[in-house]
Amino acid sequence: MLSKCSLRLKLSDFINSDIEEMVMSKINAIHNELNVTVLLYLWFEEEAIVSKDLKEFLMRWEKKLTFKTIVKQGYKLHHSEFIFFDIIPTGTPDNIAKRFSFNYINANNILVGLSEFYNVVNFTTSEKPTKRQKRNDYED
Repeated sequence: MLSKCSLRLKLSDFINSDIEEMVMSKINAIHNELNVTVLLYLWFEEEAIVSKDLKEFLMRWEKKLTFKTIVKQGYKLHHSEFIFFDIIPTGTPDNIAKRFSFNYINANNILVGLSEFYNVVNFTTSEKPTKRQKRNDYED
């Protein structure tokens, strides 16, 4: 059963935007509602975010979020890192180890990607019906 999963987002697509509050609140709600530990990876391209904005973002969300968050410059991951669900803009190089991904053109679609993340995590953590054995070679 899935008890923890990693989610990766491009921070520069929603930091200091109209959807920042919704994105971060939705991730927190998924973490709390589904009782799954979320490891959040946030990445940005070099010079896409000013260090002052990054610091303010981290200070703003530090006390509101109850899960581990890793912020990295660049989309590349260490070879031992695995992403369960990757929400990435179309055209981003796709050479990382991941299970599921959601591509978007418009940054507002990050919220749609988070809904898909919720659906996938909900499905993988929900109770499954017991399958009946199909073989009957033990019957008389």
